[in-house]
Amino acid sequence: MGEGGQRPRKQSDSGWDLRQFDVFAKLHDEYKVKTSSGGFLSVGAMMLMAFLFVAELNTFLTVEVVDHILVDTTLAKKLPIGLNITFPHLRCDEVSVDTVDAVGENQVNIQGRLHKVNLGLTGQQSEGDHQAKAGECMSCMEAADDDHKCCNTCQALKDAYADAKLSYYHILDTAEQCRDAVGCQVHGDVSVNKVGGNVHVALGKSTIKDGKHVHEFNIKDVEDGFNTSHSIHRLTFGEPAPGVESPLEGTSRVVLKGAGMFHYYVKLVPTLYVKADGTKTYSNQYAVTQTAKNVMVKQGELTGLPGVFFVYEFNPFLIQKEEREVAFTSFLTSVSAIIGGTFTISRLVDTVIFSSMCAMMGAPPRTV
Repeated sequence: MGEGGQRPRKQSDSGWDLRQFDVFAKLHDEYKVKTSSGGFLSVGAMMLMAFLFVAELNTFLTVEVVDHILVDTTLAKKLPIGLNITFPHLRCDEVSVDTVDAVGENQVNIQGRLHKVNLGLTGQQSEGDHQAKAGECMSCMEAADDDHKCCNTCQALKDAYADAKLSYYHILDTAEQCRDAVGCQVHGDVSVNKVGGNVHVALGKSTIKDGKHVHEFNIKDVEDGFNTSHSIHRLTFGEPAPGVESPLEGTSRVVLKGAGMFHYYVKLVPTLYVKADGTKTYSNQYAVTQTAKNVMVKQGELTGLPGVFFVYEFNPFLIQKEEREVAFTSFLTSVSAIIGGTFTISRLVDTVIFSSMCAMMGAPPRTV
């Protein structure tokens, strides 16, 4: 023991005593005072820290998407339009998907990546028209004459009606030759230029004449109407991207009589989605307005072309959606701040409560 009964400090071999740098002062157990209020605050502090930790962890695991508005410079890219539309009362041989754009490029009866599926009376997929057995002679119905005694295919029946100058649409759902394939489902992708234009399915045979897109048909073929009832299962412009929805999906329109002409005016907003790993996806968000009217005001007279038209135009601006992840170091910093801040505030509150209780009881508070 040294003078005054004090224990001499023990120095390290280098002559420095590391204890002089210790900022975490220690107290013997006999100097510690534990109270009920302190215990209550400690439990509350631990619960608060647990809650804040879970909230911070959720923020760390959630990917933030930040939007930017830029000028669209991707006009040279092709635009894939994804389609999946059902026409319950139009045969596949009557459905032609065509495109027309503002620069004069036309696509007629698009094939390849676009597929057609025959549908029966109840909407189920079918293998096509009824096949007549060998030696069978099926009725030509109202078109029967000396030149048309047997109509063993749906096309033969339609030709007989056309030769007799009769409309055949009203018998397609009942004629044995045709009723196994009364509807059509069109699905697949169409690639177009990134300029304004339209995609449509309309009455008649589409063709190009003198650089113009025209539809040829005999008005007598549609005297009893042209049923363009349809259901849209998918309509996308560009590649699928997170957060980009298709407002027209699930839309169904029914034509009860006459010939329906439907226009969907689509305003496209080019969208670039950038994932956290740098992967880029080009898509389009869109808003739509629609009109519909019966263009057969009276039998044998049309005031417009029956069909379904998707007319689209582009906004000159591009929305860039960029994923941003919280850095792990930021997460550690936040957790440390939660723990340290909660302990500090709790200690301060406990000190105030303890000092107040001691003052009320007339006992001096112990210095910790």
